[in-house]
Amino acid sequence: MNITVAQLNYQIGDFDGNYTKISAVIEKHHPLSDILVFSELSLCGYYPHDLLERPEFIQQHDFYLNKIIENTLNLSCAIVLGVITKNTTGLGKPFFNSLIMIHQGKIIYTYHKKLLPVYNIFDEARHFEPGPNQMDNGHFIFKDTKIGFLICEDGWATHRDVTYLNNPAANFEKAKLDLIIAINGSPSNIGKQNDRLETFGRIAQKSQTPLIFCNQVGGNDDIVFDGGSFILDQHGKPLANLPYFEASAGQVALEHVSHTLTYAPPFKTYYLPSEIELVYQQILLGLTDYMNKCHFKGVVIGLSGGMDSALTLTLAVMALGPDKVKAIFMPTRFTAIQSQEDSELLCKNLQVELFQVNIDEEFEFSLNQFKQSFKQNPNKITKQNIQARIRGRILMEYSNQTGYLVLSTGNKSELSCGYTTLYGDMTGGLNLIGDLYKTDVYHLANYINTLPDSTNLIPQSIIVRPPTAELDYNQKDADDLLPYPELDAILKLYIEGDLLNQADSLILQELVNKIPKELILKMHKLVDKAEFKRRQSAPIIRVQKRAFGFGRRVPISMFIK
Repeated sequence: MNITVAQLNYQIGDFDGNYTKISAVIEKHHPLSDILVFSELSLCGYYPHDLLERPEFIQQHDFYLNKIIENTLNLSCAIVLGVITKNTTGLGKPFFNSLIMIHQGKIIYTYHKKLLPVYNIFDEARHFEPGPNQMDNGHFIFKDTKIGFLICEDGWATHRDVTYLNNPAANFEKAKLDLIIAINGSPSNIGKQNDRLETFGRIAQKSQTPLIFCNQVGGNDDIVFDGGSFILDQHGKPLANLPYFEASAGQVALEHVSHTLTYAPPFKTYYLPSEIELVYQQILLGLTDYMNKCHFKGVVIGLSGGMDSALTLTLAVMALGPDKVKAIFMPTRFTAIQSQEDSELLCKNLQVELFQVNIDEEFEFSLNQFKQSFKQNPNKITKQNIQARIRGRILMEYSNQTGYLVLSTGNKSELSCGYTTLYGDMTGGLNLIGDLYKTDVYHLANYINTLPDSTNLIPQSIIVRPPTAELDYNQKDADDLLPYPELDAILKLYIEGDLLNQADSLILQELVNKIPKELILKMHKLVDKAEFKRRQSAPIIRVQKRAFGFGRRVPISMFIK
């Protein structure tokens, strides 16, 4: 039996575009395939959230689903597709998250997702009803092949993030299956690729059945799907995978007697890029798709001469090309000559147009205006934030004039502690590095500088310079915060410590144990107090196991000791 696995880049609600992509794969691969497999909720895009409550959304979904069904009338192969189906029982939520198998103009099998994740970035129980237990226990015979089906979370019943009463994959252990097909909408984050292998490898091993894991590709708002669809043998060993962060379709052949899987390009012998490479590719695809799917012309970045804006500018150029990226340098009396020189060198290396707008005169005017209006001199913090907000306004003016999207440049360490200015350096429509701690920022910058044709693209003078906001004379981040290696260890344990593996947790805990307890508690308090700022920040491309935003929901008005 020949199975084609398609990992495509869908856009939420673009039914015509998604239909066209699905149809193109069917047209190309159906002559040599017995089954074509697409990912979870592929027709509507994952995840549609409250669009599911719009009647016209469901009508469009069903219209294009019927077109796909009609198009299979004269095809010998079957189509496995992730779709929305109606719950006709009259009980519970109105829809199921479903997998259907289409053959020769008919739906010949339907499986409803049983486990609906409601943790981290997921909230599927808000819209879908859990699938009922089925007489077939989630498996179906097609062309003498007994296939077990799972939809994403159905395979994660034993994962550490949540405990379920039901384990759909356990039904496979005595079923004597020939193959397991799992369709997924599995977003990428650090460690997720290994988690998938471990989790689905255990399913394959326990059921003694080869397994196909079909994922999707692309950025949808803050989350990014990495693809990386893979196949496992009956012992749970990875055999091959499709490319990461790239739409593609590849064929797998199942030999019935031996239950072995063979594969053809673009499937390759299983490989896993390094963590930093995955983060790099994830941010690039996240930005590219955000731009394309939201129809922005280009991006503009406020360049300071510091590490965060330098990395943001570099990532933008890597993703979009220099012609779609602009930089604005906005010095004051506190700006060092080195900041200007480094900014000019970086833009020269990247071939990016750099504008310079000196804001010192406007800053002085604002100080005088404040004194006249409020009969008092602005304090230190007010002075600093005035500068940041002037810069933010200039960036937004350029955005209004050109249609370019402003990229904000705060890292996760700063956003955690509130070491940011609302309507100042937080200004922007997207943040590429807001889920990277400061130490991660340096790691990624150094990685980029080792890539082919990118040697020392980011000047070393920027990388080695002590971090500073340059909002006052001789200002350094270390004057207000702990050194970043120590701070980041505290923050990682506090924000996502329960999600870290044991080895990483022990390393961080060993470092934190050397820090006075009162300083640790002070940093924790800064995190809690800054929630009101983060609620007003730009969307952040998610790379960590727990990112700010939808994946970390805490109240602004909580009690803080």
